[in-house]
Amino acid sequence: MLWNLMMHGLMGWLGAWYFLPTVERIGIAVLAVCMTQAVDQARIRKEKMAEIDSLLEAGRGEMAKGIEQRLGRVLAVTYLQNVALYTIVLLLMAHAARLNGWI
Repeated sequence: MLWNLMMHGLMGWLGAWYFLPTVERIGIAVLAVCMTQAVDQARIRKEKMAEIDSLLEAGRGEMAKGIEQRLGRVLAVTYLQNVALYTIVLLLMAHAARLNGWI
């Protein structure tokens, strides 16, 4: 999470004059965040599958089955939350950089 905050903050800071508060530029910011979070979904899925495997090895098949059944929903909700959060971080950082003349 910290890595994502720093990465999107840096994207906002370096793209301060690119991510302007217009409909087109906000849409581009959302698309940029969607791409980064799509890649992050692979990491989250890998972590969840490792958790399922460890539960299966420990003999907790019912717990593993429950996690596996909810995996799609967990990934979708995590994706939407992260896209909203990191888009806000990116746009606020770009706005702060423009206001304070950090670039």
